Amino acid sequence: MEESGTSPVASASKSERAEEIVTAVPVKTGVATKYWLELKQYFPLMARSLWLWVDDEWRHLDDPDPGTQDSVQDAFCQCPDHLEVAVWYRGKVIVGLVVRSK
Repeated sequence: MEESGTSPVASASKSERAEEIVTAVPVKTGVATKYWLELKQYFPLMARSLWLWVDDEWRHLDDPDPGTQDSVQDAFCQCPDHLEVAVWYRGKVIVGLVVRSK
């Protein structure tokens, strides 16, 4: 895995990430199998992100709230045999997620 700064992939600007959201790409779903949480943003103008490995690619959720962070971490670390993270995404941008029982 090639890493860049605090994220698992090369960083894009906040405006480039916003552009990814509004492009006409259909929403897809998948189950995350890995996660990467940036605890502090690397560059002042960049968003701090939660990265999830879904359908063989890293997808990001910018500025995740503490409850989302805790729920995702619990799914991977506390109860991986009982919980999973289902993700809705458009391109590389996470547009929704839920922690659910398997």
